[in-house]
Amino acid sequence: MTFVSSRYEVGNNDIMDMPIADGLKEALINSGFTRKQILSYTTEEIASILEIDQYVANLVRNAAKD
Repeated sequence: MTFVSSRYEVGNNDIMDMPIADGLKEALINSGFTRKQILSYTTEEIASILEIDQYVANLVRNAAKD
């Protein structure tokens, strides 16, 4: 069963469609990210903002490219 709050789905379909874990989607949405914004940040900046490993931030950034 997947869980991402439905209150975010309408405005953040670009995040919801990314092939990443639901928890990462939730973190991105809660931080106000869109795919376009993700691509404007470096991997290091994403990792710092979301408080995640740079490896995971790189996965997020690569997923935003697809």
